Order: sequence, then C-alpha cells, then structure tokens
Amino acid sequence: MLKKFFRSALASIFTVALASTTVLPTAPVQAQTQCPEVTRPQIAQLFDRWNRSLQTGDPNKVTLNYARNAILLPTVSNKVRRNHKEIHDYFVTFLQNKPVGTINYRSIRLYCGVAIDSGIYTFRLTTNGQTQEVPARYTFVYNKVGNQWLIAEHHSSAMPEPVSSAK
Repeated sequence: MLKKFFRSALASIFTVALASTTVLPTAPVQAQTQCPEVTRPQIAQLFDRWNRSLQTGDPNKVTLNYARNAILLPTVSNKVRRNHKEIHDYFVTFLQNKPVGTINYRSIRLYCGVAIDSGIYTFRLTTNGQTQEVPARYTFVYNKVGNQWLIAEHHSSAMPEPVSSAK
C-alpha cells in the first residue's frame, strides 16, 4: 500500500516537473528555401582572397574576411578567438612571419548558405630572414552574409606527425 502511494506521488511530481519545463515554440520553425547559389571554384577562391590579405601584412584586411561572430582556432596560439578584436589581435603577431599559404589537399562541401573547405595547407613563414614550411590541417566554414561569403569558423592545427614529402 505504501509502495503504491510513493509511486503515485512520484508520478505526480514528475508530471508537474515536465509540464513546468516544457516550452512550446511560439512560431513554427521554417527551413530556408532560398539557398544562395555558389560553386566549388567560387569557394576555393575565398582561400585565395584570404591568402592575399595575409600577404598585405595588414591585420585589418585579414579580419575583414571573417564574420563579426566568427570563431578562429589558430595554429600558433592556444587562445580561441571569438570576435573581430581577438582575431585581429592574433593576426598582428602572425603576420610578422610573412605567411604565404598553399593548398595541398582540399575537400569542399556545399550546403544551403554554408560552405565547408577542409584539407591540408602549407605555410611558408619567414622570420629573421629564415624561411620554414609548416604543414597544417584546416577547416574554413563560410556563411553568406549579405552579398558576400565570410569565414564563420576557421580551425587550423599543425600536423601531429612528421610529414613525408613522398606520396
């Protein structure tokens, strides 16, 4: 008898808890029906635009490639960059190495209003007159903002193992 009482009381408590935490949407969620047209070559050109901005040495020009709420997970910093100010700050230092990027391998995937370019790139960096090549993995997630494609998320990480030049 006591068991039935506790079960009933517990069921009532759960019912009240669920009812008070269930939030019904006020408006139905609608899928995007007008997807911007874009091709893989157009997305590939976005890396070229970004790479050219690096070569200007101007962190302001590099930052313009990123959406206002972009995330940068950079290669040579442990700090996650969450906005233009922080992204700009990263490139002030990184651009001192005169980076020039080259795509070694890429895969571009297209979705409605989003494009993802992932692969491997190599950066030629020059510091104190000495040049080194640094291979890294990358992912750029682009989003159409207004009339241009901007970087919404950029992840770059050094290769974890030595890279062989033989394929």
